[in-house]
Amino acid sequence: MLFDRHLPVTKEECQKKLREEFLKNKHITDVRVIDMLVIKGQLLLQEIVTKWAQDCHIMSLFKDTVEPKPNDFLSKFVNNNDSQ
Repeated sequence: MLFDRHLPVTKEECQKKLREEFLKNKHITDVRVIDMLVIKGQLLLQEIVTKWAQDCHIMSLFKDTVEPKPNDFLSKFVNNNDSQ
């Protein structure tokens, strides 16, 4: 994947992300859910290898986690989040 595409990530970063995805689901024990996650991973890998997934789709896998929404008034005010 890294050799076929010009992505701004290193091999180590790809390995770290893959490990992170595995560890994210380490608590799952239901065999049906595990099978579903394996199939989804295989489909994603197939899309990347066959170049159906564009570079922007691959880079979206490397985005940081979503920042939590502010809870207190001052943080909401500073971030201009008055929807809550």
